[in-house]
Amino acid sequence: MSISQEDLQKISKKLSKIPADNPKLLQNISDIVEYMDLLAEVDTENVIPTISVVENYALLREDIKIDAPATPDELLACSKQKVVAHQIVLPNIMN
Repeated sequence: MSISQEDLQKISKKLSKIPADNPKLLQNISDIVEYMDLLAEVDTENVIPTISVVENYALLREDIKIDAPATPDELLACSKQKVVAHQIVLPNIMN
């Protein structure tokens, strides 16, 4: 499937940044569409999807529950930040 000059003009009307009378652009877009058609023919039925070609495993520590004798208010008192209504007030980062 290739793209025609009329198709390119329709696209360029919607995307005003694309010049409709550029033959090199028309050829590039046609090549891309032909390549996508070629990729559509590839059988990927039993292929496992991947996000990386390298197998990376996250090394995470095991969660360990520790019974803490401190109350939430005592933990907030350890913070150097300002505490209001049992919550730490963060500085404003949106200026």
